[in-house]
Amino acid sequence: MEYSEIVAEASVHGVLRIAEAILEHHPVRIIKPPSPGMVMVRHVDPLENTLFLLGETYVMECEVEVDGHLGYGCSLGASEERALCGALVDAVVGGGHELAPVITRLLRDEEREIRGRWETEGLATASTRVNFDVR
Repeated sequence: MEYSEIVAEASVHGVLRIAEAILEHHPVRIIKPPSPGMVMVRHVDPLENTLFLLGETYVMECEVEVDGHLGYGCSLGASEERALCGALVDAVVGGGHELAPVITRLLRDEEREIRGRWETEGLATASTRVNFDVR
């Protein structure tokens, strides 16, 4: 998974743990504090293979600077923490900051938790699957 996907799917506790790891080691300048916005959601029609605009969705956006490395975060919904963490991770991991290996390890830990949660959810929903095969 890409680091932005992990931030999007991580628990709030995981997101805060990653953000704190960055904030406690390096000064951060918030260029654009978490603020609301709207973005268009694009979708590809699977039958005609054409792109169309599904609608707009509410997001939070944030921009930061960590030791000269710029970062941008955007999250669905109203999670200011997730947008800020996304920007911090983008600045550190995406910007090749010296702290990147430490944050990458935290992201991999969070990815394991996400995949475990997905597996548990998949097993739970599999038991409710209906077979419509009538012969």
